[in-house]
Amino acid sequence: MTIANIGIVLVFLTFAIALLPESPFTVFTMAIQNLPYLDVLNWFIPVSEIVAIGQVWLLAVTAFYIASLILRWIKAIQ
Repeated sequence: MTIANIGIVLVFLTFAIALLPESPFTVFTMAIQNLPYLDVLNWFIPVSEIVAIGQVWLLAVTAFYIASLILRWIKAIQ
């Protein structure tokens, strides 16, 4: 790909993202941030680490299924 093609793709993606509506969950996330006992709860249940591990796991599973799909298309596996 040339730099001009990458620029066109980025402009298209920016336009497509601009068409998406605002998140309906921002009200809830802002309300959760103001809870006084959230620090204590995060000390017992490390939510941020759980979310980070879940994201890595989801990425790995997605990569596996995409690779499996590509290999099935080229008839490398059954």
